[in-house]
Amino acid sequence: MGIVMDQDTYRLETLRGELVAVANRQQDLLHHDVLLLSQSLDLLIVKAQTKKRKLLEEAKATRG
Repeated sequence: MGIVMDQDTYRLETLRGELVAVANRQQDLLHHDVLLLSQSLDLLIVKAQTKKRKLLEEAKATRG
């Protein structure tokens, strides 16, 4: 049985895998491609955290 991921989680994990692969291939964490992927991943993480926080706040508001 596989793990079920939502679309945002899938995108995060896919981009993370690409980042690791490029960093390993380039052997340079400051390589342009590594930095671009890292920045893109950062943006997705912030988006996911913001979405999660909003959902938690909405859940608290409906309970309280």
